[in-house]
Amino acid sequence: MKLSYRSRSILPRHSGFTLVEVLVVIAIIVVLIALTAGIGQWAQLESQKRKAAVQVKLFERALEEYNIDNGEFPPGDGSNRSSAQLFIFLYENGIVNNTKVYMPELDPDNSDQFKRIDNDGIILDPFKHKKPYFYLRGIDANGQQNESAFNPDFDLWSLGPNGKGRSDGGNSDEELDDDITNY
Repeated sequence: MKLSYRSRSILPRHSGFTLVEVLVVIAIIVVLIALTAGIGQWAQLESQKRKAAVQVKLFERALEEYNIDNGEFPPGDGSNRSSAQLFIFLYENGIVNNTKVYMPELDPDNSDQFKRIDNDGIILDPFKHKKPYFYLRGIDANGQQNESAFNPDFDLWSLGPNGKGRSDGGNSDEELDDDITNY
């Protein structure tokens, strides 16, 4: 049987995608992954900022309560070890002396709210750089107003996401703007 001219001219069609179509789909997937990763990082940073702000508020509440009970705020010099001073006065002294614990959230065994440097008492902020919180009492050791304090009672701060600020030699607006503070 002889095929007609018409049936011979129809070539079989292959189904599939062209190289251009495959490259377009890959490019779209890459863009979506990049956007998702960026949004995820932004959301994580915002979560860390909110957590630091909540932690500063918890410290403020405990410090005010300590002041009401003791007639003064605990000592704090604004150094890298000043959060260890807070740990001692707001948590450890109450446990050791079986008296009032002002911040049970600082319990290293039962709280996920705060992270500490093991056995050192230094309380870390929630950011990746793992810097401590800083605390400066408004009245110095001589009973005089501390001139480097912004508040008459106390200053409390985290260096924020960039890890640079008031206690880390940061003095530019950019370095100070992301600090989480009570002032």
